[in-house]
Amino acid sequence: MASFRFCAECNNMLYPKEDKDNARLLYSCRNCDYTELAENPKVYRHELISNIGETAGVVQDIGNDPTLPRSNKECPSCHNTDCVFFQSQQRRKDTSMVLFYVCLHCKTTFRA
Repeated sequence: MASFRFCAECNNMLYPKEDKDNARLLYSCRNCDYTELAENPKVYRHELISNIGETAGVVQDIGNDPTLPRSNKECPSCHNTDCVFFQSQQRRKDTSMVLFYVCLHCKTTFRA
């Protein structure tokens, strides 16, 4: 992972710069002519964690499914206590054991 680098001559911040002739990544000072070879060719890594599909399969009439267990958990939207619940079908660490509740009155989906 990239980190902040500073010039050995003038202590200003070094910026990534491409050496097109040799196909390398350098760090270069904008104040003086100091450059140094980058240890890691990765300047920045943007890791996306998608929440799409966390409650995949939830349809409008999920409350009519007789196979889903019922609960008297209070809905945060309408404060009704009739809801069904299910476990997330995603195979991710952060949603593996999370219970999702669906209010039978207002159809709001919420976590435990």
